[in-house]
Amino acid sequence: MSNDENLPTEQEQLEQDRYEGLASTPADDGDELDIQEESSFKPEREQLLLALLFVSADLVTLKTAREILGDADLTVRQLDKLAMAVEARLEEQGSPMTVVALANGYRLRTRPEYYPLLRPLFKEQQARRLSQAAVETLAVIAYKQPITKAEIEAIRGVAADGALKKLLEKRLITISGRSEQIGRALTYGTTKEFLEYFGIRKVPDDLPRLAEFEDLVQSKSLLPQMRQGELFQGEQEG
Repeated sequence: MSNDENLPTEQEQLEQDRYEGLASTPADDGDELDIQEESSFKPEREQLLLALLFVSADLVTLKTAREILGDADLTVRQLDKLAMAVEARLEEQGSPMTVVALANGYRLRTRPEYYPLLRPLFKEQQARRLSQAAVETLAVIAYKQPITKAEIEAIRGVAADGALKKLLEKRLITISGRSEQIGRALTYGTTKEFLEYFGIRKVPDDLPRLAEFEDLVQSKSLLPQMRQGELFQGEQEG
């Protein structure tokens, strides 16, 4: 008997490969292979939303929630109510995690009081520091936007070049347009990153919550936010 007769046929090899997980059933031409399996596990909606918040690297938006929860008719109001229920459960359990509502969705964060204990974990990361001048400039822009550099300097009484440069680098503010006044000076406004950083959903509706945000920054109680290898943590520069 020749050695070729001892070799498995192509069909036998394919079946063996499938069994060992080395191959999958080929799809028809033009069709994508769907490897998802229908799960019989059906958790509560609150638990499923919590799991989604935990694993998501991005904001959990209404679109994402609809897809994962399997409810195409889910409304913003319903998602708000569901997120509030998850937060209430976490608080009742004394969880170190909290659900925060941001500009376009929700995110799971560690509660601020845990930051001093967790900070050593991020010691190798570069902190995004905010100086006193930057914090004050940011507050003016948040409340007065759109606002020009000259108007910022008139309010603060000092030059704003350095603070504006720092805030632009950190993507907390952006050039939002030009003034209608003579000279058409550039105007500044806050960004999506600003909303996320301070846990704000909408400007100007939530701005009263920023009344103490300078104290928050200087107390170093803000949570670290990882962005492209950097630690996003507001502190006063030494």
